[in-house]
Amino acid sequence: MTASLRAVDKGMRGRVAAMLLLTPLLLDVAAARNVALLVAVGTFKDPRMQNEELLGTAYDIQAVQQTITQHWGFDPKDVVALRDEDATHERILAEISALEQRSAPGDNVLIYFSGHGTSANDANTRRYGLPYDSGAWVPYDIDQSSAEAGQRSLIIGRRDLVPRLSRLDQGGRWVVVVSDSCFSGQVVRSFGRTHSHTRYLRMRDLGVSRNAAPPAAPAAPPGVRPPPPPYPYQHVLLLSGASDSETATDISSADDLQRTPTIDGHYHGAFTDAFLRLLNGQLRPGDFDYAQAQLTLSDFLEHRDFPQRPQLLPALADDPLDMRSSGFFRARSSAAPVAAATAAPAVHAVRVRLDAASGTLKERIAAVSGIALVDQGADLVVSQHGDHVLLAGPAGDPILDTSANDPKLVKRIGAQTWLDRVMPVGTDSLGLRAETDPASRGNTFLQCESFAFVVRLKKPAYVMIMDLDSDGNLTVLYPSKPEERQIVAAGAPRALPSNDPHDRILVTPPFGSDQVAIMAFEKQPAFFADLAGAKPFATDSSRAEVLARGLASAPGSVSVQQITVHTYAGSATCGS
Repeated sequence: MTASLRAVDKGMRGRVAAMLLLTPLLLDVAAARNVALLVAVGTFKDPRMQNEELLGTAYDIQAVQQTITQHWGFDPKDVVALRDEDATHERILAEISALEQRSAPGDNVLIYFSGHGTSANDANTRRYGLPYDSGAWVPYDIDQSSAEAGQRSLIIGRRDLVPRLSRLDQGGRWVVVVSDSCFSGQVVRSFGRTHSHTRYLRMRDLGVSRNAAPPAAPAAPPGVRPPPPPYPYQHVLLLSGASDSETATDISSADDLQRTPTIDGHYHGAFTDAFLRLLNGQLRPGDFDYAQAQLTLSDFLEHRDFPQRPQLLPALADDPLDMRSSGFFRARSSAAPVAAATAAPAVHAVRVRLDAASGTLKERIAAVSGIALVDQGADLVVSQHGDHVLLAGPAGDPILDTSANDPKLVKRIGAQTWLDRVMPVGTDSLGLRAETDPASRGNTFLQCESFAFVVRLKKPAYVMIMDLDSDGNLTVLYPSKPEERQIVAAGAPRALPSNDPHDRILVTPPFGSDQVAIMAFEKQPAFFADLAGAKPFATDSSRAEVLARGLASAPGSVSVQQITVHTYAGSATCGS
């Protein structure tokens, strides 16, 4: 079953959020140095944690250190590496503090962590750690003898990292934190390939949630996660291996290496392996910015069946300086931003993999126009067990959970081919970037949670958001009212439909995955006049035919970005 993305009717005037636009530091980029602290924790002082050891971390830190010194302008003397017994609670924090003395205003500072992340699986606990619903890093000398000892020995983001990162930020450093660990509050997306080790370490009995924290967010329905705390930095970027609702995994066995070979044949965290490929030019040759890096890493991991989506913070809505468009470890001036990679890929047949499908089901699917049956590298996966059939995405995220004879199965596959066929071939000229809000959720939401889409443009444009649900129906989420057909200004991020709580999209049954296409048009297409009401329609309807013709003849430049939104059942009961 799939998500029902229901736009809530507007009942009151939206609130206007004020944001201070901070003046960027005008520094000589050529004179800036690159300074790094690398931390990897795969073994632990406590012998009782032997079963929690990670085999990939030792190779992670070695390969990252080699890559940044050979290819990214880091002088070896400016790189400090802490591994296992050297990566104690006290030493990690001391070395983060020492970055202030090791660097100067305008320098690039990289902090990389490979190891276990932890969460108490509690709504309050998600207020700790890195400022996006994160928990804590687990050091070599984690002490599990008592709740108090555990609190003292964890690297808790809000308590330990935020003050130190803030000093670097306020001192004019440009900081990038890369974390190959899990900060899951609720693990709801582990439907992909099973791996021998996860980088999520349950520490529920440590009482982390009793640490001092900022006041709690307003009460939400039970089972609904509170919104993330405000982003506290001006010049700090955070690139994490997973969202706040996902685990990170290790490629740490011979079977794992055979299924998903790493860049160098050694064990690695799945995210670090992708990160190394990015830095070595395998995934994206040439220069790229942080937004492009996140999209590239996400796509690579998804098509390798890893159910984790790398996150980039600040979110679009919290990035007045547009740091996300800064060149990776390079030019940081907003005067010449790097355009985000939003061009739509060339049209190809939708690749479908069949797992134990009956002959009858195979014939029905093979008859769908515009698909290709493949053994690997699939866009869609169909798994059959008796009369039960699951249609899933590349990383195993469920799209439609149904019976073998349900006509919606073939309809949904056919609708995917329609969407791929009618999507305009976008360009970067309008500089469209889009994400869901809250951004740290990794496009993954629970029942009764609400979200919006946030877009940012380099040039003014008319924006359209179209949803393909698991039943194979389309819904134009925006614009659905005449007043929404106005041009969207460039520069500042814009929430769509709006920031009004009554305009946000509410997650209701059925649950699964929706494919959402965000399109920006230089000139208003004629068919915008017909976009009224957020009502579903089929791809073989007259409305879909008119829409397809309109997209094919849209005047001027077009930018396109697609987002897969995953939803899951929760314990909340949605209000009216």
